[in-house]
Amino acid sequence: MDSLFVSAFVFAILEAKMLSSNLPIVPRDFTAAQPETLRLYPLSNYTFGTKENQPEEDSSVVERLKRLEDQYNLHGIRRTCEGILICHEHGVPHVLMLQIANAFFKLPGDYIYPADQELEGFKKRLNERLAPTGTQFTGEGVNGDWDIGDCLARWWRPNFETFMYPFVPGHCTRPKECKKLFLIKLPKKKVLSVPKNMKLLAVPLFELYDNSARYGPQLSAIPHLLSRYNFEMVDENDEVIAVTPLSHEIDPRTQAPRPSTNAATNGSAAGDLGNDTDTGMSGLDDQQEGQAIESHQG
Repeated sequence: MDSLFVSAFVFAILEAKMLSSNLPIVPRDFTAAQPETLRLYPLSNYTFGTKENQPEEDSSVVERLKRLEDQYNLHGIRRTCEGILICHEHGVPHVLMLQIANAFFKLPGDYIYPADQELEGFKKRLNERLAPTGTQFTGEGVNGDWDIGDCLARWWRPNFETFMYPFVPGHCTRPKECKKLFLIKLPKKKVLSVPKNMKLLAVPLFELYDNSARYGPQLSAIPHLLSRYNFEMVDENDEVIAVTPLSHEIDPRTQAPRPSTNAATNGSAAGDLGNDTDTGMSGLDDQQEGQAIESHQG
């Protein structure tokens, strides 16, 4: 009986330590001229399959640059479009990207064929990379149209070399390639089929940030590009589980009601909490490495 009383007493102390009567200071509104809030669905909402290999057109970087030069002489500047597809895992935003030969990372997309219009040609390239083929899948999210959002960045290749810049260098009058990164708004459900010679990875933003040594300057800049958006993460039932960057909901684990000054007259000890500000990302789980998505049949 004594041990039960002690356990209950310790639990009450621990629970009391989780509460705080020192409420945060709510600043004036700081959300002027902001872009729309993006709703992110969980990774488990999406179905992943496989399809035939899509080998690279060139066996080396030298061959790729030589083909770029040949195409430039025929059609002019190369137009390349790639998509930033975002979902979340445990309330943490993740970007879907392809890994080739366990070494190279790239976003879904490719160069636009010379005869195609920009967005229609981009959708065609996305379908080549990720759209399911045949009758492998049926139901919601199969072969749905791509919702192409904002153009978040443009990268320029001034010469027939590997270097690309997020601006046109002053000495360059005829860039050889322009690469655009578009935000792709994933629907609630979608089926994605990955070529067998590639892997589809879900990489968290904190893994990409300031990690150009592994992902290169273009992919490591994605967290900067997405910082302009607010994220609203929902679960499989469309219930909001995390919001970033700011939330005005009261978290009962960290705040306690202020003692009321007129508690003696109204019999209530709870005061007016007002608005609460939660800095950082709510729902942030332990950091984890980018995870490979298991492709499956059926």
